[in-house]
Amino acid sequence: MKKAVRYAALFILLLAGCQDEEGPPLKDEAAVPDIPAAEMKDGYIIYHHRYDNMDRGHHDFEARTVIDPNYYEQHPYKRGEIVYFQPPDFDHAKYPRVTLETWSISRIVALPGETVEIKSGQIYIDQRSLESFYGRAHRLGSDIEGLKKALEQNPDDPMRQNLEHAIKDLASNQLDALRVPDGHVFVIGDDWFRSFDSRHFGPLPIGSIQGKVLGYPADPPAK
Repeated sequence: MKKAVRYAALFILLLAGCQDEEGPPLKDEAAVPDIPAAEMKDGYIIYHHRYDNMDRGHHDFEARTVIDPNYYEQHPYKRGEIVYFQPPDFDHAKYPRVTLETWSISRIVALPGETVEIKSGQIYIDQRSLESFYGRAHRLGSDIEGLKKALEQNPDDPMRQNLEHAIKDLASNQLDALRVPDGHVFVIGDDWFRSFDSRHFGPLPIGSIQGKVLGYPADPPAK
C-alpha cells in the first residue's frame, strides 16, 4: 500500500512537471503585418479609427478602414485577424484616465478554450510561444530587442528617455495563465504601449464583435 501511494505521488509530481514545460512554438504564417487594400462591396462599412493602438510605425489604421460586418456569419474566428468591436465595460477605478470610443479594433491572439499567458512581453498560447510579428510586445512596429538596438545605434537620440520608458513598459507586460472562456476571444492591439485591450478588460465577448477589418479602402479606378 505504501509503495502504491509513493508511486501515485511520484506520478503526480511528474505530471505537474510536464505541465510546466513549454511546448513547441505556435506559428502563424497566414497573418501579415502589411495592410491590404480592400475594395468596397455592398454591405461593407467604412470606420474612421481615431486611436493609434494599431500603429506599426506608419500611422496604420488611423484613417478610413473597411469593415465586413457579416464576415463572421459564415467564417470562424481565427488568430491574427483584426476585429471591429464595442469595448466591454472595465474597472474605471483601476483605469480612471481611460476613455474609450464607442467602437475599436484589435487583433485576436487567443481563441475560446485556449490558455493565454504573457511573460516579459511574449505571448504564450497553451504554453507555446506565439511566433508571429504580433506575438510579442511592440511599440511603433519594433519589439523590445529592436528598441534596444535603436538605443545602441543612436546613444544621443533626443528621444532616448522615451525609448527607455517604452522598453521598460513593454518588458513589464505580464499576464498569469488565463483560460479564454467559451464565447470569447483575447485581443491585443499591435502597439502594446498605446493599446487598451484584453490585457486590461479581459477576454472579449464574441457578441461584442461587429465585423472583420479587411484593410484600407482601395483607390477607385481611374475614369
